[in-house]
Amino acid sequence: MPDESSAVVFVLFGATGDLAKRMVLPSFYELAREGLLPDTWALIGNGRGHRSDDEFRDHVLQSVTTFDAAPDETQWADFAKNVRFAGGGFSVDDPGDLPKVIDDLRRQLGDDIQLVHYIALPPTTFSNYTAALGVHGLADGARVVYEKPFGTSPDDFRKLDVAVHDVF
Repeated sequence: MPDESSAVVFVLFGATGDLAKRMVLPSFYELAREGLLPDTWALIGNGRGHRSDDEFRDHVLQSVTTFDAAPDETQWADFAKNVRFAGGGFSVDDPGDLPKVIDDLRRQLGDDIQLVHYIALPPTTFSNYTAALGVHGLADGARVVYEKPFGTSPDDFRKLDVAVHDVF
């Protein structure tokens, strides 16, 4: 397990979706602005489409400006340099660009990074994304956040609970 001085890499699944745009991205920027993120961190947005890091940064800036407040230019520059995008989706069969972007960050930040996966997608996708994290070797030592609700019924909850424990 990385120590407190290790870099933390947050992977936001569903980064181009409505929940991320309205809530997660502005909140993440607020954490950075308030100095509540680790000293060394990165945010990787993941989505089905392809876009450059700069295009994703523009998306994040628009989100923050629309749903929070226009950021200070210096604070925004400090934040934006830590933001990346990994397109091509993510599934058991195809991890898209995510492993490559994580490997790039490992070279930049050091091998001993703490991965934190934030799944901001519908609950019906949680099991598939969890399985894909395991298949592609991205679960070992990682942490995961599931955007609520954790399943849509007691039966779905139990199935998801088993799927999560199988991988994490």
